[in-house]
Amino acid sequence: MNLSQYYIDKELKTPLYLQVEEIIGELLLKEPYSLGEKLPNELEISKELSVSRNTVRKAMYGLINKNLIIRKKNRGTFKNIDDSRIRTTLNNWYSFNEDMKKQNRDFKLFEHSVCACRPKSEVYDKLHTKANKEIIRLLRVKGYLEPELYVESFFHPDTNLDIKELQDGNITQLYKFLEERLKVKIVFSQEEISASMPSDEIKKHLVIKDKETPVLIRKMLIHDEDGAKLAYSIGYYLANRFVFNLNISR
Repeated sequence: MNLSQYYIDKELKTPLYLQVEEIIGELLLKEPYSLGEKLPNELEISKELSVSRNTVRKAMYGLINKNLIIRKKNRGTFKNIDDSRIRTTLNNWYSFNEDMKKQNRDFKLFEHSVCACRPKSEVYDKLHTKANKEIIRLLRVKGYLEPELYVESFFHPDTNLDIKELQDGNITQLYKFLEERLKVKIVFSQEEISASMPSDEIKKHLVIKDKETPVLIRKMLIHDEDGAKLAYSIGYYLANRFVFNLNISR
């Protein structure tokens, strides 16, 4: 493991073990560790980063709890390739951040922007609103150590949302915000999942450099309990990072 390019800043308020955890987590995305190569032991890492072995051990436990690494008896520590893909469900709708927290994955917000635009006809059709009318669009890019999800949310004009109130990057649970702001209860989401090669714009936001990385496209039409259409969201997920689970009972 080449750690010479990394530096632990002991003056930061961020605990040392969290700095170590982030460094190792970043290296897990790179070869040879992304392909299943054994990680160095705790002593080797502690010497490379000039921190105590206990600090490294605490960082390792954090990565184990997030299912990013596994320890195999008499063999060593490895990237958990089987669980490296993020699993989320289609059975219930709720905040993506809430879903990730349940899996001990703290996602970062890489981009957050709001504007009034005239989107593609698909958005007008889904929201059943007049074409060419300006609609508020919220764009967000999220990920663990790097961008992994690009999502655009378009809000029905009847919601009377203001651009300024959506500019707050601290809105981590969009649906909860809508319920509180609009005094409604969200009870229904029509969803559609497909796979495609990303456009140049999606590649730019998700930092996709090769030509063979597909994305999963998740389209969601959000209703309130009275059937009023509130928002239409289109999310682009890195296909090699996500698995959607669907449980069906008769």
